[in-house]
Amino acid sequence: MSTCTYLSAVNQKLLFAKKLIKLIEANKAAFNDKHMQVAIAQSITLHLGQAWAWHLQDVANNYKVTDPSIIQSVDDLEQSLLADGKQPAESTELKQLFYNDESWASNMLYAFNQLSSLPVIRKAEMDTDRLPMLSLDDASNSKRKAVDWNLTTAIDWSKKMNELVERHREMMIEF
Repeated sequence: MSTCTYLSAVNQKLLFAKKLIKLIEANKAAFNDKHMQVAIAQSITLHLGQAWAWHLQDVANNYKVTDPSIIQSVDDLEQSLLADGKQPAESTELKQLFYNDESWASNMLYAFNQLSSLPVIRKAEMDTDRLPMLSLDDASNSKRKAVDWNLTTAIDWSKKMNELVERHREMMIEF
């Protein structure tokens, strides 16, 4: 993969999240529907989760890891960098964000992973649109509860992800 491919891929996902946010801001009345809000929040999260994964590979690429495409987690990133005798601040920050259950990144990645969990029906109730009420509680082995999807949180995650990527890129320029 070429040097700029990871950077471009991260940029694309961050751009898509920003476009969804601008769509919401431009037409707030159209997004009063709860299902639409959840759909947009989940869509933003999908883009941010993929941006995170490619950002890990971008960091690896910038620090000249032999094969950045094998980086699938913060632990992979750290191990690859340590094997090369490197322990950059970017890797340390990513790992701290990932493992701190209270951090925005940990919450965003938990939500991202929950999107691929099969929902289970908790109650035989129906909502106003006659759709079954679904719950992701206990759908995984996690002690965490189902994500309460809302636009405010997704927008905040987007802002923080953009700040993280920009800060890391500034730091890596010096390298």
